[in-house]
Amino acid sequence: MSTNVRLLGIAVFFNLLGRGAFMASSALYFTRFAGVTPGQLGVGLAVAGATGLVSGVPFGHLADRRGQRDVAAVLLILSALAAVFFLVVDGFVQFTAVAVVFTFIERGAYAARQAVLSTLTAGEDATLARAQIRTIGNLGVAIGSGIAGLAIWADTQEAYLGVIGFNAASYLICGLVFFALPRIAAVPVKPGASRLPVLRDRRYTAATMVNMIMVIHFAMLDIGFPLWIAQHTNAPHWMTAVLILFNTAGCVLFQISASRRIGTLDSARRSWRLAGFLFLGTCVLTGLADGASALGACVLLLVAAGLHLYGEIIQSAAGWVISIDLAPAGQNGQYQGLFTTGFAFSQMVAPFVISTLVIENGTIGWVCLGATFALAGIAMTPVLRIAGGASSANPCDKEIARS
Repeated sequence: MSTNVRLLGIAVFFNLLGRGAFMASSALYFTRFAGVTPGQLGVGLAVAGATGLVSGVPFGHLADRRGQRDVAAVLLILSALAAVFFLVVDGFVQFTAVAVVFTFIERGAYAARQAVLSTLTAGEDATLARAQIRTIGNLGVAIGSGIAGLAIWADTQEAYLGVIGFNAASYLICGLVFFALPRIAAVPVKPGASRLPVLRDRRYTAATMVNMIMVIHFAMLDIGFPLWIAQHTNAPHWMTAVLILFNTAGCVLFQISASRRIGTLDSARRSWRLAGFLFLGTCVLTGLADGASALGACVLLLVAAGLHLYGEIIQSAAGWVISIDLAPAGQNGQYQGLFTTGFAFSQMVAPFVISTLVIENGTIGWVCLGATFALAGIAMTPVLRIAGGASSANPCDKEIARS
C-alpha cells in the first residue's frame, strides 16, 4: 500500500468513523432532546438534501481550478465547523438552517475528496487502491455504528452530544490529514473553453443517471429489509441486525479481492450488468419471504443478502472505474461533482421509493424494483458507446463497441 493510499485510507477511516456514529444516533437526539418532531426532522433533511444537490459540481470545478487537495482539505475543515453547530440546535428552524449549511459544504467536500482520490490513485493499481480505501472506510462505518450503539444504550443527552462532537472532530482530522497529501496543481481554464464541460458531456451525464437509478439498492439494506421483515414476514425482527452485520463484514472482507478483476471500462461494463441481475435476484427472494415460515423467511433473506452483498461490491468497483475513466484529465473535480450529485439525489428519493412504491405494493413491488435494477445494469453498455463525451478517445471504447 503506497503512502498516498495509506493517508487517504486514514482520512476516510476517521471521517466515516464519526459520520457512521452520527448517522446511526442523530435522529434519536434531535427528536428527543433538540425539540424537533419526527416529521420536522424529515422535512429538514429533505430541504438540506436538496440544497446539497447544487454544491457538488461548482465545488468540484473550484477544486480543479484552485487545487484539489487544498480545496478538499479546506471544505472538510469547514464541514467540521458547520457540524459543531448541531450541538446548539434547539427547534426545527435552527436544525434546518444548520443542516442546510452543513450539507451544502459537506457535499462539496465529498466531490473534492473524490477528485483527490481519483487523481492520487491513478495508474494500473487504481482499482485495488480504491478498493482498499473503501474497505477501510467500511471498517470506520462499522466501528462508528458501534459507538452510536453505546450512546443509544446510555440514552443520555450528554452521550448523544458526545457523538455529535466526535463527528465534527472526524471531519477536522480528515481535513488535516489531507494537507499531508501531495499538493495537486491547479488546472487553468483555457481561453474560450467552457467552464463546466461536464454539463455538455452526454455520455457522462447518461452514466450518472444510470448510476443514480442503480444506487437505490443501498436503501434496501437500511430501509427495505427492516420494514419488510417487520411488516410482511414471519422472520424475527433481529434478522435486520444480522443482515446489516453480514453486509458490513462482507464488504470489509471481500471488497479488495472482488475488485481486482475490475480495472477497465469493459470489465466495469460486464460487472455492472451482472450487478443489475444480482439485485433482481435479491428483490425476488426478498419478496418471496412474504408468507414463508420463520425459518424459510430467514433462509430466503440470507440468500438475498448474499446476492446483494456481491452486487454491491462489484457495482461499487465498476462505478469507480466508470466515473473516473470517463472524466478527462484536469477536470476530475467537476466530473466527480456531477457523479456524486446523482448519488446524493438517489439517496434522497430512495427512502420514498422503497417505503412507499415497494413495501406498500408487496411482492410485486419488489419484482418491479428488481426489474428496474436489471434494466439499469443492461443500460450501461449503450451509454458507454455514446459518442461526443469529453473522453470519447478512451482506448477502452473500441473494446466496448465490439462487445
